[in-house]
Amino acid sequence: MASISPPALASAVNNEVGFAYTFAQIAIERRLQDALNVEAAGLVRLVGDAAGSGSDVIRVTNIGGIGFNLAMSALASETAAITPSPFDLGYSTVTIADYGLAFEESYKAQVLGREPAAMLDALVQTMPESFLRTLRDLVATTVAGFTTSVGSSGTALTMDNALDLLAAFRENPGSGQPVVMLHPKQVSDLVDSIRSETTLSLSVSEFGGLQGLQGGAQTIRNFAGLGFDISMSTSITDDTTDYFGGAYSAGGVGYAVGSTAGVRARGIDAIRIPEFGTIVTFPSSSSTNGKETAEARSFLGVAACSSDVFVQRKVISKVAP
Repeated sequence: MASISPPALASAVNNEVGFAYTFAQIAIERRLQDALNVEAAGLVRLVGDAAGSGSDVIRVTNIGGIGFNLAMSALASETAAITPSPFDLGYSTVTIADYGLAFEESYKAQVLGREPAAMLDALVQTMPESFLRTLRDLVATTVAGFTTSVGSSGTALTMDNALDLLAAFRENPGSGQPVVMLHPKQVSDLVDSIRSETTLSLSVSEFGGLQGLQGGAQTIRNFAGLGFDISMSTSITDDTTDYFGGAYSAGGVGYAVGSTAGVRARGIDAIRIPEFGTIVTFPSSSSTNGKETAEARSFLGVAACSSDVFVQRKVISKVAP
């Protein structure tokens, strides 16, 4: 049984009644684990060593995807030398950067609020979504950098582009089902193009199923019966003329985090989630003038794999209607 010594300080009480940093850490970590579906996103967790390196460029130490199925060469004679073959590294480095999110709450708001520790509760609720939004934005920026593209600048996306995308993966055996990430406007253009597809227009049910709303879902399963899913996201970047969506083999994009276990943040209320490179602090220097401040920082990076190892395609289409 816990005992609170007089005077009953807030820090001591919070540690015992369920608003302590340890409970928030577990809550944030579990929400992140539940929400981050790495398999569906086709992301691979990159492992390296940033601690003590003095650099934000992590050298990926778990080398994978070095190429396979290379044919042996015929030897000219029994004693002929075998020329060593080069191999391609899937990943070699990934750069992490720091990202932040802060909340402020006045003491009066805490006095008048119905629930205690309202700001901490808000962090528990919003931090996982903020982390995933940042990760999604970084992935969208990464796919926009793919060198090989499908679609054309200033032109709406069509079913012909979708078939070209499928062909790119079909003609590379072993690439697997593509992870496709498009802007909702790109998907609308793709759906609109179905009107001119004779095969689908002959079936009212199939046509209606594709033209109808997705019930709020952000992923269209088995689009047009072609065997791939489309994830819609407004994180897809554009240059005011074109959107830059993307598609890649599962594992073709990776992410890494910098562990926050060694961060020497002052105060017992520091919340560390090293598995996701995140730390939440309540800096006393900012908690002045009748308010309290909470800051969340994440150290995160995303990188594309070598296109020699994984299939990658940038999907280009116009922004204007």
